Amino acid sequence: MVVVLNLANRAYDSYVVGFPREGLWHVRFNSDWNGYSPDFGNQSSVDTWTNPGSEDGMPCHASVGLGAYSAVILSQ
Repeated sequence: MVVVLNLANRAYDSYVVGFPREGLWHVRFNSDWNGYSPDFGNQSSVDTWTNPGSEDGMPCHASVGLGAYSAVILSQ
């Protein structure tokens, strides 16, 4: 499981994060989804494939959409 938190007031279309393993990672939770409230930004965060190459001390990396003041949880 990878948990990505954004404690800033800026959203990111593509935020690069380190992952512990290669493969497909599924978004299990996106706190910015407007299904929870129409006030939320609904920043797109979708399933992603990792790429080889270290980031954040992890062996792989991938890009994740991340809303302002939000959390995204991914797992394989």
